[in-house]
Amino acid sequence: MPDPHIGLLHRGTEKLAESKPYNQSIGYMDRLDYVSMMCNEHAYVMAIETMLGLKIPERAQYIRVMFDEITRILNHLMWLGTHGLDVGAMSIFLYAFREREKLIDCYEAVSGSRMHATYYRPGGVYRDLPEKMPQYLNNDFRTEQELKEMNKNRQGSLLDFIDDF
Repeated sequence: MPDPHIGLLHRGTEKLAESKPYNQSIGYMDRLDYVSMMCNEHAYVMAIETMLGLKIPERAQYIRVMFDEITRILNHLMWLGTHGLDVGAMSIFLYAFREREKLIDCYEAVSGSRMHATYYRPGGVYRDLPEKMPQYLNNDFRTEQELKEMNKNRQGSLLDFIDDF
């Protein structure tokens, strides 16, 4: 019986990438950690660029950093939501995933995909940002009264909440 190895799940990525050109292996990097997809792409693409001595346009560098930060926030929202589930708080999971969905809309706007974007390329990104990125209000509630009403609804039992509808 082989000895167990503690660490990331081995997906055979290196073996899959051996027989492909560098640019055809980018999509495999998304799958190494499905919560930090674009960050893995970034590391892989930077290694290729360093090896080939490529100069990256400044705009592409900014776009990459912006999506690395969006990915980081997605990662933290996943952690927060699933931690809430672990301690018995279902609602925090739902709130965290609602916010994740809004940010994943940005992935879809630039790459056409909601998770495995394969957006970064050696030398830049797949395509420039669209003319209009998704826009969101800071607050889903229009007035302080609506917010107070929602908080009142969250108190008590589920039946109290349903009765208010």
